[in-house]
Amino acid sequence: MTTNDTEHAPTGFGARAYDYDRLRPGYPADALSGALSDGPFPATVLDIGCGTGKLATALTSLGLRVTGVEPDPRMAAVAAAKGLDVEVGPFEEWDPAGRRFDVVACGQAWHWLRPGDRTEKAIRCLRPAGRILLAWNFASLPPQTAAGLSNVYASILPDGLPTGQGGRADLTEADVDGYVEELRHHGFQQVTRTSVPWHERFTSQEWCELLGTESRHLALPAATRQLLLRDVAAHLDTEGGRIGVDYSCVLVTASAAG
Repeated sequence: MTTNDTEHAPTGFGARAYDYDRLRPGYPADALSGALSDGPFPATVLDIGCGTGKLATALTSLGLRVTGVEPDPRMAAVAAAKGLDVEVGPFEEWDPAGRRFDVVACGQAWHWLRPGDRTEKAIRCLRPAGRILLAWNFASLPPQTAAGLSNVYASILPDGLPTGQGGRADLTEADVDGYVEELRHHGFQQVTRTSVPWHERFTSQEWCELLGTESRHLALPAATRQLLLRDVAAHLDTEGGRIGVDYSCVLVTASAAG
């Protein structure tokens, strides 16, 4: 099976920017506040790969001044329409122009950046003793629903979903262990990892629209993706037309050297 290179992540998400903003999970403000409460509360934040502003909006609600960097102009436009300060371009090529921040944050995007290089540049963007904040939402489905959907996927994609850009497979909570070790390797201290559980319900249509914003589904040829999501919706409709999703918001924080 071939993949559609024009819609690969990270810039492929922009093709579904409004659905992404409407349906992708946000980040609990109280959990973010707690993660940043160890030490002086920060004032300025750099949000890497800010997308449509899901994390930036939550941080702004805490009274922080957030500057976002986003490679996809379509995603950035949605964030800017909310009044967020967004600069368009890949973080790897972005010039901070001498600016340093209290916090470098990244929600659901750290794994798209080059290992090692991402941490070294984050350090250069931080003030002495500044902090890094990494966030992800991981979803799990009820066992019966997961089993039924697995059969739907197998009937259309016997070899599974494509891995997408760079051969990337699904991200799991276990991958976060590697990001923690990377921070420690680069001299970050007081590295902590917390997990905040929460729950959301979607209609079958909303769930399929959400799936249509994810990188491995975006990597499918359009006709295959449409067929798959049609059958997913049909299966969920046999279970009442709604799906309950258990989320775990995983936060990693660490302090740079003073």
